[in-house]
Amino acid sequence: MHRRDAIRGLAAAGALASGGFGEFGSSAAAEQGPETDTVRFGPDIEPLVRLIEDTPREDCIEVVAAQVRSGLAYRDLLTALFLAGIRNVSPRPPGFKLHCVFVLHSANQLSLDVPVNERLLPLLWALDYFKQSQELDAEEEDFRLQNVQGRLPSASKAWGELDAAMESWDAERADRAITVLARERGGHEVIEGLWRYGARDYRNIGHKAIFTANAWRTLQTIGWRHAEPALRSLTMGLLDFGPDLRMNGYGFADQSHAANAEIARKVFPNLPAGWIAGRVVDPAAAGDILAAIRKAAPAESGTAVARLLAGGRLTASEAWEGILLRASELMLSLPGILGVHCITSANALHYAFRMSARAETRLYLLLQGVGWMSQFAHFMSQEAGFRRLDITRLDHDEVPKDANDAATDVLATLAEDRGKAARKAFGYGMTHRDLGPMFQMARRALVRKVEESHHFKFAAAIFEDIALTSPARRPHLLAAATHYLRGTGDPDSEIVERARRALNIA
Repeated sequence: MHRRDAIRGLAAAGALASGGFGEFGSSAAAEQGPETDTVRFGPDIEPLVRLIEDTPREDCIEVVAAQVRSGLAYRDLLTALFLAGIRNVSPRPPGFKLHCVFVLHSANQLSLDVPVNERLLPLLWALDYFKQSQELDAEEEDFRLQNVQGRLPSASKAWGELDAAMESWDAERADRAITVLARERGGHEVIEGLWRYGARDYRNIGHKAIFTANAWRTLQTIGWRHAEPALRSLTMGLLDFGPDLRMNGYGFADQSHAANAEIARKVFPNLPAGWIAGRVVDPAAAGDILAAIRKAAPAESGTAVARLLAGGRLTASEAWEGILLRASELMLSLPGILGVHCITSANALHYAFRMSARAETRLYLLLQGVGWMSQFAHFMSQEAGFRRLDITRLDHDEVPKDANDAATDVLATLAEDRGKAARKAFGYGMTHRDLGPMFQMARRALVRKVEESHHFKFAAAIFEDIALTSPARRPHLLAAATHYLRGTGDPDSEIVERARRALNIA
């Protein structure tokens, strides 16, 4: 029987009738017969994953909300949603319907910053989004993550096998190697070896880096014991496209990767001790990097930055501020999905940089941030509606002197005129150094009015970027943020309203 024909509500109804899902796992397995080739999770989480998988989309929010009322833990729900996406949705390509996996880190982050009684709303929205992705995958290819095939390498050879497989784009060999590493090595060692592979290929507008960063971040919350299926899915995604496919304006060989990898290899031994953040960020230095990124060709953009770093005339913090400014500038130049991915991919590379412990890898990630922004700019400049502007010279509108009133004004303007809202947001940032009221109101509006996964992904990324940027530049990023936030005048999400009713939230 085709899997999409097997999705039904009988098991969910039985679980509700019994007041739990512990009995569901064994009875459903017996009913459907053994699926010997499909990955199975631990007995503590498999029944909940199966409940999510097998409950029809139109019933799923109410079914899971009933489990919440019966004591289901937040982290167990997050874990089950993550693993359900990993098992049921193809990571090839790493984007599109796989956003049901990507979005979970962002949904979790936003849930931490809204009132306690609303914390589950982002996850229940993500639950419905998973069901949508599951249905789409069933129609397209009916993917199921299978048990690893073939003879596994020894632990001592696993890294060599993985590196060779990644360089030769051999997915089956890489699958065996990453399985061993997930079982035999610690989390920080494994992710350290994957940061470069996540960052080498821009062609799907940054989703490989986003997948790498968000998978790691989610595993930090749900636990490393769930790493094996996640890393196998990630590795499959990183090897999608192959070296010969030309996509979004680039082939693999004509990106900034090869040049930046070589620059990083040569330069990192000569970096001064304070190259990461030896001084307070100088906005002028960040502005110089911004100007350099605008002018340089992608394959050449890393050379000048590496020279400045090695000479002690620039710190990594200043370079990253220039990169984040350029990402926001491109968002303002062409608001929409490409601009969103300038923000989210730069955020993923910056996160990888902050997590990595190797100087060469860190330098490479920074140079890729420069290169990717150049690649985005080259690709986006060919799109209709692209405007060339200077983010350091934005206009602003006056806002109320009270921070809460000013935030209310900005969010009320979003649904009417985003350009005007951007000017007001810039004025807010120039007038009110404490952005807390704006963030708080924007998050609550977003949770109530979210319509698609990029609303969560973009907001989590830009809010984090703003917090990591010098105070002088935060207003500029805040102005860019308005182009993909939700305002108080936008309609409420029907899915979230269902979740509120199911959880009895007023």
